[in-house]
Amino acid sequence: MRSLVAAFFFTCFITSCDTPVTDEGGPADLAGQDEKGDATPGIDVQARLRPGAVDVDLSATVPRPGYVFFAADGAKVTLEVTHGGTQNGLDTVLKVYGPRLADGSYPKTLASDDDGGYGKLSKIKNLDISIPGFYLVEVTTNNAATGKARLQLSCDGTCDSDLPVQPLGADLRWFQRAAERRALDLQAYALATAKLEAKAATVSGDWGVILDIDETTLDNSPFQRGRAELGVGFSLGSWTAWVNQRAAVAIPGVVAFTQKVKDLGGRVVLVSNRKAGTECPQTEDNLKAVGVTYDAILCQDGPSDKNPRFQAVAAGTAGLPPLQVVMFVGDNIQDFPMLSQDVRTMGDAAFAGFSSRFVVIPDPMYGSWQANPF
Repeated sequence: MRSLVAAFFFTCFITSCDTPVTDEGGPADLAGQDEKGDATPGIDVQARLRPGAVDVDLSATVPRPGYVFFAADGAKVTLEVTHGGTQNGLDTVLKVYGPRLADGSYPKTLASDDDGGYGKLSKIKNLDISIPGFYLVEVTTNNAATGKARLQLSCDGTCDSDLPVQPLGADLRWFQRAAERRALDLQAYALATAKLEAKAATVSGDWGVILDIDETTLDNSPFQRGRAELGVGFSLGSWTAWVNQRAAVAIPGVVAFTQKVKDLGGRVVLVSNRKAGTECPQTEDNLKAVGVTYDAILCQDGPSDKNPRFQAVAAGTAGLPPLQVVMFVGDNIQDFPMLSQDVRTMGDAAFAGFSSRFVVIPDPMYGSWQANPF
């Protein structure tokens, strides 16, 4: 690519052309999968870019940030990393992909600029747009340096629009807007409370309940909506940024339920695949802020399989005495011991636990069910 860039600049030095370097490359390699923890490396879309400037954080967590922008037919788009607002020592690269297709992909590399050295920051000038729609610009570096870069978009023509990148899906609309969703949450926790009161009257010794966190205890639908509005899915970098905000609210019914467990003499253990080192402390702050009562939290510090952590709670190796776990609450079939999506192909007897000690919270937004074939 450097030879292509060098040839381009030599030609434009002679002819004073404004055409950006073109790269007949492939599609944008977007980061993200729907199931948390399974995201693959790639371009991590950060925000929607409008005419003006945005500060880009290049980090080890997000080495390939991307921004979505709109451009109308006939627009000439200029994108550049400016010296003002950009940290010294960054050897930047810009790439533009698009236009965005209905399946969410950006099928072709339209232009790129590898400035080829420190002090010559990247610029793509007068990129001709012939198909109106959404495009993606990626900012990265050649030298693996991290720091802040300022990305500027200017346009001859129309490069601003209130059109959505993609319409919000029925799953997210239902989760955030439906009265039925709140009713189901409250119903689930009321059922859990009634069953728990009956169990607590007969259980002897130390006992407790295990709850999942995401979409069982904390509502992350604002994160899901923010990603959907950008036309992308889950990514590790954007997820960690959301966790750092400590902004999730409690799922309806969970605060009263966890307090009831304590009132009845039990322990509350939260088992989550939020990362132990980078996400668990912020999660604890969030839980305390919304009033969720708990005795222990077991975040992911190894495989995502929760069964070893369930066993640790029962064995007394999770920082608490051995507990008889009388109830599990979760939104994913994998939140329940020794269950997976395979159970869907079995008879009704395989679901017997859901009449006694398992309680499901509705979550149509994401989960292990997404990998099930039709």
